[in-house]
Amino acid sequence: MTPSPYLVTARKYRPQTFSEVVAQEHITDTLKNAIRLDRLAHAYLFTGPRGVGKTTAARILAKAINCATPATERVDAVEPCRTCDSCRSFEQGRNLNIFEIDAASNNKVEDIRELRETVRVPPQGSRMKVYIIDEVHMLSNAAFNALLKTLEEPPPHALFIFATTEPHKVLPTIQSRCQRFDFRRIAVTEIVAQIKLICAEEHIEVDEASLVLIARKGDGAMRDALSVFDQAVSLCGTTITYDTLRLALGVVDDDLYFRATEAVLDSDTAAMIHLVQTVVRAGYDIQEFVDGLSEHLRNLMVALTVKDLSLVDASTSMKKRTAEHAGNFSESTLMALIHIAGETADTLRTARQPRLRLEMALLRMASMPSSVDLKSMLDIVKRLEQKADREGIHLTVEAPRQAQPPEPKAKEVVASGPEPQKELAPEPKAEAHRERESVPVSTVLESAPTPPGLHVKPAIERRPRREEPRAEKATDDVNVLTAEAPTTNDIGALEKAWADLTTDVMETRKQIGSLLSHSTISTFSGRTVTLAVPDDFHARTLSAERSKLAHQLGELSGIHVDTIRFDVHAPAQDDVHDGENDLDARAFLEQKSNEHPAVRTLIERFNGEPTW
Repeated sequence: MTPSPYLVTARKYRPQTFSEVVAQEHITDTLKNAIRLDRLAHAYLFTGPRGVGKTTAARILAKAINCATPATERVDAVEPCRTCDSCRSFEQGRNLNIFEIDAASNNKVEDIRELRETVRVPPQGSRMKVYIIDEVHMLSNAAFNALLKTLEEPPPHALFIFATTEPHKVLPTIQSRCQRFDFRRIAVTEIVAQIKLICAEEHIEVDEASLVLIARKGDGAMRDALSVFDQAVSLCGTTITYDTLRLALGVVDDDLYFRATEAVLDSDTAAMIHLVQTVVRAGYDIQEFVDGLSEHLRNLMVALTVKDLSLVDASTSMKKRTAEHAGNFSESTLMALIHIAGETADTLRTARQPRLRLEMALLRMASMPSSVDLKSMLDIVKRLEQKADREGIHLTVEAPRQAQPPEPKAKEVVASGPEPQKELAPEPKAEAHRERESVPVSTVLESAPTPPGLHVKPAIERRPRREEPRAEKATDDVNVLTAEAPTTNDIGALEKAWADLTTDVMETRKQIGSLLSHSTISTFSGRTVTLAVPDDFHARTLSAERSKLAHQLGELSGIHVDTIRFDVHAPAQDDVHDGENDLDARAFLEQKSNEHPAVRTLIERFNGEPTW
């Protein structure tokens, strides 16, 4: 007996019923209901990627329509029985009522005219004549136009099924006369499940990693995945292992991707150079390596954000490893890495030196500053500033300074009230000690190392701080801390600094700046500035800003300012306005609006009123 010829797996296990079609239930269920309810259209358009079952579904539909077995004896009252003469003749390729036409080789108008002549002839021994036209987008415009009339009003015994991977090339007039069904790509898990069934039928042993690799190489197409499976069987025989299969298919080892991301964590640029050398020496395609790296970074992002490892197309062990590795990154860092990988993938297609382009991309990844520490530091500073603003506290941290010679001196205690209190300190010990002073938080942050690529510019330019007055010894037995009385130069420096501060604040916060412009420094005593304000509103509003104002005033003047007090002092009636006509503010603006028609037009257009 002559042995049966070898058939590739894609043909041998081609679905013969609707239930065997993989991952297209949204289409097969609709077609089954149409047959069951006798609501078949006269033309269908099947679209989708290659190898997902378009032509197979068309063949099953044609076979089910002409099946001679009664519906009550069929599965689901729809599925073809595969035992009647019509089904067997079609599977054997000798059915005269089902026509498969390749539009790529029959795309002329003469071919369509010949088809129109055969459509008129009724079917012989079957219910309907079915015309399956594959790759219908290859028809010429003249051929499409010749088919229009027949497609719009076909004979009752004719059914057209068009299949195409490029529906945008089909004329809109053809599409409007068809029911369109869009086939989707097949997921990796669904391809793996189908290959497992085939392996069980063929008695082939294969590990999970190999199944995932085969399914990923299929890129959503079952036919392509089965072609890779045939290649794997030819190479490995009845036992397929991942390492052997990976080398045979030239797939980049996943360990290289983990080496790349570990080098990013360590900021190891030298490791990146060695990694590129490994990729080139192993003969891997650079474009494929970058695409695989992008997918690896995407898997890390999914594992970090979604926490659903079913969205990662990998084996169980690889999913676990990806999840553990993803915990070392932040979302912003992974997004930046994905952006670099995407840019590199686009530029490699036209790059004259792809290796150099890959090296530069990996070096950018390795030298990219981590956003984790910087972001956390900024968040902490922001929370501290908000809390200080709410409680009116001047934030300081303890910073060490050089040791001073042991001498009797007083100890300063800062109380919660506005006035700093002072108490006598006990006699210090004879040995040398380190004295700590209060330093603003911003000073400490500026002294910290700045990440690469980040330049911090202070909002207000600092002036050198003057030396604080030292305590004087009053007697031999008791040490009393005395501060020098503020001089006229101190008041003048504070007033000049206050004017500069008002100008700086006015540029960014006009409301606060306006309040500051109506406030003046009246006294300075015990590191406390007394601010004269015209009313309670100024005092309440500026109280929330007292810590910032004291800090900035001290930096601009070079004088240590602990806090600010407010003295409500209503201005005299004669000093309200210094205008030449001695008008109040409202009358002054009313006069200006009358003098300038443009100002009056603006006030009337926006329904406003002059205010000071």
